[in-house]
Amino acid sequence: MRRDERDPPALPGEPPPRAFDRQEVIVPADRRQDIAPGWQDGLIMVRRGTLEVLTADGGHARFGPGSVLAFSKALVPSIRGGDGEPAVLVVVSRR
Repeated sequence: MRRDERDPPALPGEPPPRAFDRQEVIVPADRRQDIAPGWQDGLIMVRRGTLEVLTADGGHARFGPGSVLAFSKALVPSIRGGDGEPAVLVVVSRR
């Protein structure tokens, strides 16, 4: 394992180690969207707003700022911003 693969993923506002990508994503409140393929092996942090996670069995869960999540496509078919506002996420995933 290379040294940069052992480094922990970056916090919001910090550049990630070379083996990782960091992106900021805005999730609208007015429509459901599927999780992106690269998110399945990454960490997702709610930076602003509320993220609503909609599960395959019809349930949902809400996560506020500072929440850190990891998604499985099989269990999380879609997401949307909650409380009528978009959610801002920081996604750190392997390249």
